[in-house]
Amino acid sequence: MAECYEEYTERLCRNLAKAYIRYVMQDSGRPVAYVKADNGQRVLVMLEEASTAICIRKGLVVPAEKEYPGQTGKAFAIHMLNTCFDGDEISNEGLEVMKSVFADGVASILEQEKNNG
Repeated sequence: MAECYEEYTERLCRNLAKAYIRYVMQDSGRPVAYVKADNGQRVLVMLEEASTAICIRKGLVVPAEKEYPGQTGKAFAIHMLNTCFDGDEISNEGLEVMKSVFADGVASILEQEKNNG
């Protein structure tokens, strides 16, 4: 049976999370990403596979589906996920995507804190 869209994108998000964490571990030896927020604040993000995959889905797949409803959005999301890989490893484009995903996520959290506090 062929893999459905949701399963396929979930698998790609998990694989991208793994590849990103491997890259970060090779680079710094720790599963930590440093994200520069819009306000100049530097935020430390602890990386774990499942939560990183969720961040990728919320920061890449969901926006693609909203921007381009229907099959076009799904195709675009898959295309964007595939450009993030160089074989099994993360590509330079993938590193830029991850930087953007985390920057947007941090901005959203900081905005929520600002509005709640």
